[in-house]
Amino acid sequence: TPYNISLLDIDYVCVKAPMFSFTRLRGADPTLGVEMASTGEVACFGDDAHGAFLQALLATGFKLPKAGAPVLLSIASDPFRREFASAAKTLSKMGFKLLGTPGTASFYKEHYGLEITEVTKPADKGDDGPGSALDAIKEGGVELVINISEGTTRKDEITAGYLVRRAAVDFGIGLITNVKCAVWLAIAMGKGMEKFKAKSISEFYSLHRD
Repeated sequence: TPYNISLLDIDYVCVKAPMFSFTRLRGADPTLGVEMASTGEVACFGDDAHGAFLQALLATGFKLPKAGAPVLLSIASDPFRREFASAAKTLSKMGFKLLGTPGTASFYKEHYGLEITEVTKPADKGDDGPGSALDAIKEGGVELVINISEGTTRKDEITAGYLVRRAAVDFGIGLITNVKCAVWLAIAMGKGMEKFKAKSISEFYSLHRD
């Protein structure tokens, strides 16, 4: 007879994160589709889901922004902007300098009163003058890019999103392209989980030994 395990009886959580080789694929769009295959995976244990998620993300080589660093937000549709709103507030309260493309910046200013600096969207890869999103990535010290292009069919949004994502990868900057992952990342950082102490897998297994 199979042994039934209640999730309430488990003292730890495991999260698996995929790894991709976008840095090796010159010009490829670093966004994910349902049929994409990863080049590897990392599984990490944590005391809760957010902690395990952050550890798995870091194990793939993802770089977290340093305290007070600029974070670029570019979210194409209002539903996703609303979904990310509480996370944007968290990042702002943590002291990160928020930058946003025009639609994103105006949305968070108008609806949530967030302090966010507007940067222009790129029309092409040479559109990297002062005050632009590409300039912020290349010269402005941006250390995290959250770009959610899902939900739009506008050609200019799609083109600008690709240019922002590609620049983030080419300059070795952390990039998140899924709104739920972006929310979880902000929650984990807001809880200070980036300061976690790594544990051996045997420490988690020992929790169930008699």
